[in-house]
Amino acid sequence: MQLRLMYVIIAVLAALVAALVGSVVTVVEGGRPTAAFKTGALTFAGSLTLLVVVMGALGVVGS
Repeated sequence: MQLRLMYVIIAVLAALVAALVGSVVTVVEGGRPTAAFKTGALTFAGSLTLLVVVMGALGVVGS
């Protein structure tokens, strides 16, 4: 059980890093802060969904 929790925490942290990178890239390219926030939120949602699907396929999470 603890190993699964560790993988879930790593997936959330990886999604947060992806969101942060997406926001920084938007700001560096001259985007507005609201666009950076939107990009970060969409990146976080997309990457977390992808990571959960991959972990489910590998049998890490789920039943």
